Amino acid sequence: MTDIRARDAGEALHSIASKLNGAKVLEPEGLDTLLRVARDLKGRKRSPGWRLEVDRGMPVRFKVGMASDGKKVRPKIDYACINVNQALVDRPPFDCFDLAIVLEDETENLLSRWHIDLANASGGAVQAGPLFHLQFGGRSNGFNRSQDHPVKEPRWCHPPMELALASEMIVANFFEEAWQDLREDRSWCTSINLFQKLCYESYLQRLQRCLDAPSGSTILRDVWASNWN
Repeated sequence: MTDIRARDAGEALHSIASKLNGAKVLEPEGLDTLLRVARDLKGRKRSPGWRLEVDRGMPVRFKVGMASDGKKVRPKIDYACINVNQALVDRPPFDCFDLAIVLEDETENLLSRWHIDLANASGGAVQAGPLFHLQFGGRSNGFNRSQDHPVKEPRWCHPPMELALASEMIVANFFEEAWQDLREDRSWCTSINLFQKLCYESYLQRLQRCLDAPSGSTILRDVWASNWN
């Protein structure tokens, strides 16, 4: 069971935001959003639970980066609504999780949208698919629904990744030289590790139990939302 306090998470996120800014991969408004979230977390002091929100009007906006084929891409963490609840047992400590990453071209035309989600539950029934999953497209939450991807599946098996881990993934993909420097920075790694523990500790324990068990199941079955208990 994780035991991470909001103040510590806020300090780690503040450090990550500062280093991303120093690496010149963030737009000023993206830095402002990360610092605002970090302040909110630090204000929760020693609380083991907190809510993290990024509104579409104030995304974590990165500078224009480069895809592997040379295409210029502007990534942003467009939306996040995450509730951390470390009282949850034997599962990642989130009772609400939705994070959207959007890729745009230089003129802000949508290229793709990705969501990392927690399966919905309603009336005792849970959404089909892995409890935590990666989904292409997804809802636009009341924005231009014509941009929604017409097919909701597949929901790919994927661990949760909050703001810090999603930011590192973006930098590694679109600002690789900057990431090569960051990943050698011991302070950066320490801050990232806090969020790795938050997101991955229970998830990896689940996978390991499946690997150690007699071969009567599969990892995908064990992380399916209806079987995670």
